[in-house]
Amino acid sequence: MTSTRLEASREAATHQVALAFEDGVTRFITCRADQTVADASYRQRINIPLDCRDGACGTCKAFCESGEYEHGTYIDDALSADEAAQRYVLPCQLRPSTDLVLQINSTSEVAKTSAAAYTGTVVGIDRLSATTVELSVDLPNRADLAFLPGQYVNVAVPGTDVTRSYSFSNAPSEERLTFLVKLTPGGVMSEWLDQRAAVGDQLSLTGPHGSFFLREADRPAVLLAGGTGLAPILSMLRKLRLEDSPRPLHLIYGVSTDTDVVKLDELRELAAALPHFTWDHCVSDPATTARNQGYVTALLSPDHLHDGAAAVYLCGPPPMVESVRTHVAEAGIEPSGFYYEKFALAATATTAATSPPRAAEPVGVAPCEQLLLSPDARGHAGQEILPATALAPLAATVASGAVPADGPDDTVRRIAGQLVAPPSAGAAADQARTALDVDGALLPDADARTVAGQQVFAAIEEQAPTTIAEDGYQIGEEHPDIQASDALFEAREALELGALELTIGRLTSQQLAGYRLLAESTVPYVDAARARFTDPHRYTETNAAFHDYLLALTGNAHLLQAYQALGVKARMEEVLRDATWCHPRCAQDHLDIVAAFEAGDRGQARTLIAAHAERSKQTMRRAMSDRVASTTPRFIAPGRFTGRVVVVTGAAQGIGEAVARRIGAEGGQVVLVDRSELVREVTADLAATGVPARAVCADLEQYDGAAAVVRETLAAYGRIDVLINNVGGAINFKPFVEFSAPEIDAEVTRSLMTTLYACRAALPAMVAAGHGVIVNVSSAATRGIHRIPYSAAKGGINAITASLAMEYADAGVRVVATAPGGTDAPPRRISRGTPQPTNEVERAWFQAHIDQTLESSLLHRYGTLDEQAAAICFLASDEAAYITGTVLPVAGGDLG
Repeated sequence: MTSTRLEASREAATHQVALAFEDGVTRFITCRADQTVADASYRQRINIPLDCRDGACGTCKAFCESGEYEHGTYIDDALSADEAAQRYVLPCQLRPSTDLVLQINSTSEVAKTSAAAYTGTVVGIDRLSATTVELSVDLPNRADLAFLPGQYVNVAVPGTDVTRSYSFSNAPSEERLTFLVKLTPGGVMSEWLDQRAAVGDQLSLTGPHGSFFLREADRPAVLLAGGTGLAPILSMLRKLRLEDSPRPLHLIYGVSTDTDVVKLDELRELAAALPHFTWDHCVSDPATTARNQGYVTALLSPDHLHDGAAAVYLCGPPPMVESVRTHVAEAGIEPSGFYYEKFALAATATTAATSPPRAAEPVGVAPCEQLLLSPDARGHAGQEILPATALAPLAATVASGAVPADGPDDTVRRIAGQLVAPPSAGAAADQARTALDVDGALLPDADARTVAGQQVFAAIEEQAPTTIAEDGYQIGEEHPDIQASDALFEAREALELGALELTIGRLTSQQLAGYRLLAESTVPYVDAARARFTDPHRYTETNAAFHDYLLALTGNAHLLQAYQALGVKARMEEVLRDATWCHPRCAQDHLDIVAAFEAGDRGQARTLIAAHAERSKQTMRRAMSDRVASTTPRFIAPGRFTGRVVVVTGAAQGIGEAVARRIGAEGGQVVLVDRSELVREVTADLAATGVPARAVCADLEQYDGAAAVVRETLAAYGRIDVLINNVGGAINFKPFVEFSAPEIDAEVTRSLMTTLYACRAALPAMVAAGHGVIVNVSSAATRGIHRIPYSAAKGGINAITASLAMEYADAGVRVVATAPGGTDAPPRRISRGTPQPTNEVERAWFQAHIDQTLESSLLHRYGTLDEQAAAICFLASDEAAYITGTVLPVAGGDLG
């Protein structure tokens, strides 16, 4: 189809576009062929992530599963050629040619979030310089617009369908809205301001947007502004002046030319009003008359960072942001927070439809260094090795026809005569190329980054997630080791204090009722009287919902995304997984915060949010400390298992995990076996400490599972020195006459057959080697109540132990067992399948077995995991070389 026919067909053509969100929700929209998908979705009240609308930022990037389309125009920073080839698209530029299915990088809930719209009156158009205008706007409903210093709005340019984004330069409490606008020749907003705008014009604003804003804190701050990026910084400074803030602040303001310099008088006034505020500015133009010629990085010294105590706030074009980030990293000082907002100037009116947006003129970035050519650079020892060859870029050379894609003159495709870039046979061949293998299974070598023992290739650390705002601004924040430090909760606190300013006194009774409901939902999972979690997993879930809600109530999708990008919930799930201690006020704080919102008490709400953050940090610190203590064996005999290959079954948790950790600490090579994938986490944890550990997932209730474990161990290590059979555990707790036949079979299979199968699979290798040790884990419950099938199975373990010891003593194999009593352990991450009691009778049956266990122990207490592991490891070691056929009770005097 020709372009003319295509344009004609667009007048009537419409297509269905399926928007598949991350949470499984799919929404369908109708999109005309002359519409972008983003425009169509917004008109139909589905707000997909969006910032610039002109292909400059990449916020809306999505994956097209099916259908044909036109990409539209965009810059490479927003969508690379490789991504486009893989069918990634930018909905803000995408026009459908057929029906489409798009995978949207967001949830449906976020997509439903909409910013408020306002109509204001232009009251001032002040030319601050030849290149900068200050635009002033009054809103009749100004009280309805709450924003944070640093945020921005989308402004509809009158007489066009174009929207541009501008940060507030006024303080949030000031009635008049002000914005700084850089005048660009041919720019849509610039032309309106220069030629048609007049005081009294109506202006439509949508917002506020963005997660770049001043965080509440007392720590020092370094503020860096490039060009009109001064606007959000002015908003921050004006707010601090109104608060008489004592906070140490230093601003570095950089522009390209002298005509770009604005607001110096106001900066001097601010410095006079704020006792701890200092500032400087620079101009990059060599012809400047300013005191400082150069870039903002030249004025940024380590002293400004206060040994890492300072937070950095940076607003400017992308090159400036990256230049400052690099400069700070090279200084070797990690700031407490790095908050930034990137922006680029939009396309001019004459090129907007055909050209990608122009990047703003670099501010604060040094020019490229000119290479100096050496006359002998192509030689070695006087011999020319690399003769000069005139080469054009490969793509341009082939495209121009100067070099045929498959012709004999393919110099550009060779290195040292070797063809390294063979020509493509066309699009079909490109699509048929085989994808590279996934590298997830690569085994890193400790020396891979070194040469002659010296590290020369430093590992690249992951950077914090970036949020790109709904109009072309790229927003982000970074913290030192944020997911393993208090900074995580300090960042959450800052976002919530910001959300507080946007919402308090503005929430409906229905919203407050929902907020209280979420607060109350956290209460059952904290025992405040004992300062303990009753269910850390459920607390984490309900706590996340509570904190999400306040950010969602702001109506600002980016604040919610910024909070979710911190990964608070994931971090809590990881750390609190086995936690018991909890600050007793954690759940009560939620109720008190809601009460402060209901009363409209801003001061009290701020105090409570800050206090709750501190208590959250205390809870996390305690959980991390307890976890280290729980995973570090209390008793260790160094080197006792050096050189030994030890297989531990049931090693994902409980006694099995404790045994595996101790054997690893005593030099053993450990094979951890479990049918749960959690065993891989324990193995990775051991491996991270230098323990040779290997995980095998297998179901030992089947003989094939046991045989597979032995095969894999022999393949890896060539032998099995010790087998510790730990799989087992009672499933049901009730009188024997209440057991069904299937329940009896399940108990015997779980607690007897697993050991029987494992012994059968491992013994041949031990007999062939002429040595070996098997330690079975029995139970003191061979004499107990309300678990008779389990008791019978463990009686069978005792019989296996005695009989195998007698049968294989001459083969050099010892067989021993321990009989643990009640053992205190963290909540099981994988249940044994024990049903929850449904009535008082069933609860009494369960309690009776606990009471009997404690009464049968002469010490009247439960044992610890360390105490059980100590006995097992002793019997497995050479210290017990003269012990076989014996069952050792480890139950506080209960002989079972």
